[in-house]
Parts: sequence; C-alpha cells; structure tokens
Amino acid sequence: MSPLPTAGRPLPPPAAKQEESDDDLFTVPDVECGPPDAWESAGAKHGGGGDSEGTSKPRNGRCPADREYRRLKRLLRNRVSAQQARERKKLYVNDLESRAKDLHEQNMKLEEKISTVINENTMLRKVLMNTRPKVDDGVEQLTDKSGK
Repeated sequence: MSPLPTAGRPLPPPAAKQEESDDDLFTVPDVECGPPDAWESAGAKHGGGGDSEGTSKPRNGRCPADREYRRLKRLLRNRVSAQQARERKKLYVNDLESRAKDLHEQNMKLEEKISTVINENTMLRKVLMNTRPKVDDGVEQLTDKSGK
C-alpha cells in the first residue's frame, strides 16, 4: 500500500465552484457503475486475477468505481468520527478544568474558614484560661472564710 491514498489513481476533476461550504467538504458524490463489460476490461487492465475462462470479475460483484466510492465514504465517516471525538474530548477537558477551578476556589474558602475557626478557638481558650484563676481564687476565698 502506498503512503498516499490517491497514488496510482486518477484524481477527480476540479469542481467548478472555488468556495465550498462545510457541508460540501463532508459529502461524497454518487458514482454509478458502468456496464458489466467495463468491469471485465477494468479488471483485466489492472492485472486482476482472471478466471480459468480468461475473464475477471471484481470481488464481491462491485465495480472499481463502487469500491472507490465505498472507500471514500468510509474515509469520510472516519474523518467525521475523529472530528467528533476531538470535540467531545475538548468539551470533557474544558469541563474538567472548570471543575478543578471551582474545587480550588471551594478549597481556598474552606481553608480560610478553618483558619478563622482555629483563631476563634485559640481566643476562647485564652479567655477561658484568664477566667479560670479568678474562679479558683473565689473558691479559695470562700473556703478561707468558712474555715476561720
């Protein structure tokens, strides 16, 4: 198989229009097969394996133009499918990036909230430590008064 898909095959005649729409790029023109006599001569011309009678028939009963048409349709379907897969992947990656950004923002907010709660907890512990000795002193004073 040659590296170029059209090597050894005649190129279709150029289109009359110079500008084509996107829809025209993804269409394959209909091709009609010639009479069966043309198939035999085409098979013999391309060195196709002949029958014992000396006549050759295209494989699967298709003319060469029909095979080329089917090949072009398959290539076109593959191209469209690949483009759709690329678009799906792009949407998926964009969605992942958006989710990552949202989660990063949420994480930052939660870290800020944690810092605030830790500071509040520290402040309350200090207040508790400052009020505890006063309570203990008050209890000691009460016991001293009652003990005298």
